[in-house]
Amino acid sequence: MNRATTEAELQAVGSLLRYLDITTAVLLLTGQITIIGVFVTPGGFRLSVGGPLTGISRLEGKQQRKWASWLIDILDVIIALLLISDQINVSGAFTSSRRFTINVTGPIFGVAKIAAASPDIQSISREFQRIVPRHYTVDQSLLQKLMKD
Repeated sequence: MNRATTEAELQAVGSLLRYLDITTAVLLLTGQITIIGVFVTPGGFRLSVGGPLTGISRLEGKQQRKWASWLIDILDVIIALLLISDQINVSGAFTSSRRFTINVTGPIFGVAKIAAASPDIQSISREFQRIVPRHYTVDQSLLQKLMKD
């Protein structure tokens, strides 16, 4: 694989990650998802967001307490602005049965910024192709079709 191909792939992955950040920010600003938790990690923390789209009830103030709901909305706006300004990024998802959450973090929360991709994409691809068939049945005709496109 030549250097131009690797750089193009890294740029594509970086664009995809940025798209996830912006999409998450839009979902926060439109009220489709909201902050639902905080994960404390060594040296920092991650925020977890989710809502009806991810199979989780939207977080709201108890007993119709408007100030608590407003506080949650303000936190959602702040998280969205941090995502849009690239201060924090989507770092992954936590999945369970019938639901998932989106995790966001960044240097301002004490967690290093996630790189677009490892520069050794080819070795990662080989490792993935070696491991997946051990645990999953892969339809070879579908795989061939996808590889041609």
